[in-house]
Amino acid sequence: MDLTPLLVIPAIICLFAITMHWLLASHTQTFRILVLFFLSLALTMVADVVGHPILRYDALAHIVVQFAAPFIIPLCCLYFSRLYRPFTYKPQYLLWIILPAITLTSSVLLTGIMGLDKTEAFLHRYHSGMHEGTQLYLDFLEHIYYICTVLIFRAILLLEAVYIVAHCTWLGFQIQMTPKHLHRFLFQGEKIRVLELQIFMAIGIVVITCLKLFVHGRLFHNSLAWSLTLMIIQSLFYFFFGFFALFGAVEFFSLGDIATALRFNFTPETRSAVAEEIITEMTPYLNGDSLTRVLSRIGSQKAAPAPNAPRDTSPSLAMAVMNNVVSLSRDKGSLASRFRRLMMDEQLFLQPSLTLSDVAERLHTNKTYVSKMVNQYYKLGFPELLNILRVDYAQQYIRSHPNASQEEIAHASGFLSASSFNSTFKRISGFTPKVWAARKER
Repeated sequence: MDLTPLLVIPAIICLFAITMHWLLASHTQTFRILVLFFLSLALTMVADVVGHPILRYDALAHIVVQFAAPFIIPLCCLYFSRLYRPFTYKPQYLLWIILPAITLTSSVLLTGIMGLDKTEAFLHRYHSGMHEGTQLYLDFLEHIYYICTVLIFRAILLLEAVYIVAHCTWLGFQIQMTPKHLHRFLFQGEKIRVLELQIFMAIGIVVITCLKLFVHGRLFHNSLAWSLTLMIIQSLFYFFFGFFALFGAVEFFSLGDIATALRFNFTPETRSAVAEEIITEMTPYLNGDSLTRVLSRIGSQKAAPAPNAPRDTSPSLAMAVMNNVVSLSRDKGSLASRFRRLMMDEQLFLQPSLTLSDVAERLHTNKTYVSKMVNQYYKLGFPELLNILRVDYAQQYIRSHPNASQEEIAHASGFLSASSFNSTFKRISGFTPKVWAARKER
């Protein structure tokens, strides 16, 4: 039974990784580097394994390998550089292209001079292991071909392998990388740096790729068991390297984040916009309790601004909840749109004794319809929505009136008393008004 077609599975996984990144992570800053990386891997695998059936000549497959293989490690290093710090293009970053240019040029020129048939015969002798006990090359041209396309090619790959080991060692030292982090990530659910995890994956890929390219004679070509073993290990490393690369827009992630990999298709410049879009799209699915917990978590997790940084003037989550109704109901005459204008433009929620009947009367409808509309669009009860809007207004009032008393803020925001204002503010924001104001002033 011929199992040779199975050896192309690692290349198929590389093409699958390219497709997934094209569909799911095309906005990340590592996208183009990863596409070139996986394309180089796929070309190397396909040409070296099934190059003869596809191209009809081992000599042509040999040229493809000479071109693609030297790209793998430099592209991997560029990928790590983009994960480690914001990437700034410099012309010297392209100097490594000299290496594949050297191997490709020498291979093409010597193959053209020798001819396909003579080159094919030489490669057949080489792959059969004749160089171990008999004369490998019969003339001067074959000798030069062996030096340029085998010895120099292997020297370049060995040099690149040494470089990536040194590069990974340096990066590991910079980020304090240890095997314990990997163990905690896999078995304790802790977060790990994407860079750290990808270094582990890359070391495996480099070791297997170099092993496959250096042990290229009888072991690989004549031993199907050896080939299948390498294929399985390669496939696993390629798959996980490609999957974990989907998280290239964030620094840390955990196993729990795997189910939400699509969230990370952004660049550092678009991070805030994507987060805002995610929150806006998900708010229709929040009920009152969950929305309150989200507001509390945002208040407790948000870092304090730098001393000289401008104050945060971005819209609150409460405003995002109200604005989301515009996308849900585009009819300006609809009950939802009229309700939103009543609350946002006229700020009817600032009336201390406002009831659902008062709102229904202003909208010229039945309070049952208003209650159903609020529950449908906001996933909240009417009283809870009023409290969120009032707390949001109170936060703005505190920013513009830093010396105002709690009683003044409470009455200005539509609360009947300072005590109800204080308890509601703490339940929704996670802090008392004084603590919240102190955090904003830091």
